[in-house]
Amino acid sequence: MNNSDIIVSAAVEEELSKLIDSIESPIFSSVGGRRVAHGYIEGKPVRAIITGPGSVNTVQSLSAAIETAKPSLIIQTGCAGAFRESGLNIGDIGIATEEIDIQLGIETENGSLPLNELPFSMIKSSNVDIRNRYPLDIKLANQALDTLAKVFEGKSVQVIKGAFVTVSTITATDNRAKDIYKHYSPCMEGMEGAGAAHLAIHYDIPFLEIRAASNFVGKRNRNSWNLPLAFERGAMAVLNLIRTVDGLKV
Repeated sequence: MNNSDIIVSAAVEEELSKLIDSIESPIFSSVGGRRVAHGYIEGKPVRAIITGPGSVNTVQSLSAAIETAKPSLIIQTGCAGAFRESGLNIGDIGIATEEIDIQLGIETENGSLPLNELPFSMIKSSNVDIRNRYPLDIKLANQALDTLAKVFEGKSVQVIKGAFVTVSTITATDNRAKDIYKHYSPCMEGMEGAGAAHLAIHYDIPFLEIRAASNFVGKRNRNSWNLPLAFERGAMAVLNLIRTVDGLKV
């Protein structure tokens, strides 16, 4: 691993605050109109970027940061909704093996999922032809899984890998959640992952997405959510990964 910065991005400040607290003498600045904390965590150069929610904000923020100084690794983090069928519970950790933009495509005749595939590529090169599914580095995801499984061993925290789905419209009914799981078998739903994955593939930068479950996908019951726990667990996961990042083959 080279000495370029590790970029850690999240939608809101609370998702990064505990990580920023671990940066030694952080320097705060603005890149592309976004707040950035820059410094070192146990000798590793880190830039923590608060992007704002959604893929559009994420793409704008990361583009500005990457064009300023290309990083060695991008880690997208924060909280997410967990699909019950995945076996994840609130506070557990998910690592993405694939990002699926389930709202990118052509509407079907009956308006159901899955959408028909676009007739053109979002990204195309000799290695990839992406319409709405962003394949991530499985070896890197497996390394992160091995590292975090050891970190959380004996702490009643599951760490699993699997597909994530990105949405612009947050799922708010159990029927919709079951339909999404039926077609894509994801473990988590978020709003930024596909945008971050798109940028990472476009710029050819190693990428990880690591999130903590704050709620279950489906009918919204804010009384059952645990955002503080998800913020804490997500930051703990990323912090421990950064500490051992020299062992990752990126």
